[in-house]
Amino acid sequence: MRDDDPRDEGARASAEEQAWREIVDNYGERAELPGDPPDEPVEPVVEPEAEPFEPFHLELYDEKFTPPPLPPPPKISPERRVAWVGLVASPLLLVLLNLLHYALPGILTGGLVIAFIASFAYLVATMEPRDPDDDGARV
Repeated sequence: MRDDDPRDEGARASAEEQAWREIVDNYGERAELPGDPPDEPVEPVVEPEAEPFEPFHLELYDEKFTPPPLPPPPKISPERRVAWVGLVASPLLLVLLNLLHYALPGILTGGLVIAFIASFAYLVATMEPRDPDDDGARV
């Protein structure tokens, strides 16, 4: 006997119909459990009539505010500049050369990796300690 037999399909449809009929017949009001508050009729909420819409105009920039000029950027020593170039340029150059399928000699690849590590180490070693109470906010 096959699963897609039309006689089985008709029997299955009538069984499903009977199951749904039982569900609908047994569906009723919710049973009250002990401790449930009794259902009270809910009064409709009457909202007051809204006033006619009037456009709201907000001036965000009533006063002409001019921020103070920015302080000059800090002076960076040449050693730190070289370290930043080594930190950023070394991995970028390695990735670019890999994307172009160009193989550097092993000594140059090693040199770029060492330049990256040395630059990072130098920048970390020469960091100035921050004031723990300074969160960077200005008044």
